[in-house]
Amino acid sequence: MRDELPGFTGKVALVVGSSRGLGRRIAELVAGQGARVIVNSASTAVDGRIVARSIRDAGGQAQYICADVSREDQVAAMAEVVREKIGRLDIVVHCAAGGSEARVMDATLPMFERTFSVNSYSLVTLARHLSPLMPPGSRFVYMSSMGAIRASHGYGVVGAAKAASEALVRSLALELAPSGITVNGVRTTAFPSLSLRYFSGSDDWLAMCDRESPLGPPPAEKLAETILLLCSGGAHYITGQVLNVDGGWLTSVQRTAPAGAGPTSTSE
Repeated sequence: MRDELPGFTGKVALVVGSSRGLGRRIAELVAGQGARVIVNSASTAVDGRIVARSIRDAGGQAQYICADVSREDQVAAMAEVVREKIGRLDIVVHCAAGGSEARVMDATLPMFERTFSVNSYSLVTLARHLSPLMPPGSRFVYMSSMGAIRASHGYGVVGAAKAASEALVRSLALELAPSGITVNGVRTTAFPSLSLRYFSGSDDWLAMCDRESPLGPPPAEKLAETILLLCSGGAHYITGQVLNVDGGWLTSVQRTAPAGAGPTSTSE
């Protein structure tokens, strides 16, 4: 796929949360376009090094940095490693996620703090410590979910963190615009992933998306390709946006409405 999209050759990209799943696929696609990739994870160092090695074996450039982005001291340390060893950063993709499954009424303050630190505050600390390394024309992309705008049982804490992150995407886009850095997000429905398995009822979520999305649940490959597009040179005038990549779920009429009921819109 090298050079099919403009703006990757010679660039340096950090993919946060890329030791497996969607993050790994994004790292592979970005490397395939000619960028040097930094693979990152908080704890799965063995998996992260395997991803970096596989990219190198395929002819790409990649290295691994272990850092928990929910901790600002580790984000600062990672930024210093990038500064010393590489000197610049052109693309940051935030795919790290995590949080507590709980009813909002039952959720404790530590549940909220941990969930927000991984999903929301990390977005701020990454921008704070990495943006000084990013020249004009750089890209920052955040992976969100439909939980930011739709309620799901057990997903209220994570959904609140995702909604906060989308607000931060808009604020950071405004603040980083004078530096020539764009900030965008991608919002999607449930798709098959290891992270989804941590939530009970994940099979039901996938089945619902299959029924109610005209194109079905989005494959990780398609999500990765969309993020790749937002990181490309062709997206230089897109910023402060959260793009829905949901197979038409938000704009379609639910096909699971009770018999005799009128059409039910899922749009906002």
